[in-house]
Amino acid sequence: MTAPRVWLGTDGIVHVDYSAVGVLTLAAVKAELEFRRSLVPGKQLVMARLPGIWRVDVEAATFLASPEVTRHTLAEAGVVQSSLGIAALRVFELYHPPPFPFRIFGSEEDAKEWLLGLELGAGMNDQDHPTLRTYW
Repeated sequence: MTAPRVWLGTDGIVHVDYSAVGVLTLAAVKAELEFRRSLVPGKQLVMARLPGIWRVDVEAATFLASPEVTRHTLAEAGVVQSSLGIAALRVFELYHPPPFPFRIFGSEEDAKEWLLGLELGAGMNDQDHPTLRTYW
């Protein structure tokens, strides 16, 4: 398994780089969550770079939509550049929609703008955050 690179940006976004990964596995996403929790103890805005992704394993998709991940995620943006990557994330979004805002982007700039523009007020609880469907 190739672990993703994870770091906290000066913008307050947790950045996850899966550049060396073609298949998103359960081991990789569990490693990501551990890295994220060590950086920021609470909920996070997450930008995942997935340039070579072509498949998301079912176990990984199920875990990404689980309460364990939800406890640490305010919103997530997936950045992909290939049609296979778009298809892989759309299948994930369709069959295992995360209970937090999630959207697919073609550029990091657009993803950052969306993440930082979200209004996630303190009065909203986890169940009030709808999953934002992607319209590519």
